[in-house]
Amino acid sequence: DWNKNLNELTDAQLQYCSNDVIYLHKIRDALHKMLVRENRLELYKNCIQFLKTRIKLDQQGFTEDIFSH
Repeated sequence: DWNKNLNELTDAQLQYCSNDVIYLHKIRDALHKMLVRENRLELYKNCIQFLKTRIKLDQQGFTEDIFSH
């Protein structure tokens, strides 16, 4: 239970976290190469930029999905 003692992580939890970081960087690099290869990097960047707006819509209580057409 990661929420049990946030100030006192076990050695096993710390090891798990450090391994996650290593793998996440490898996954990110592989995904980036795929986006470049498929010529979709700009599309990805635009989607990430839109997430900020989407989050604001959610936070302001908009319940309609603007893409549900």
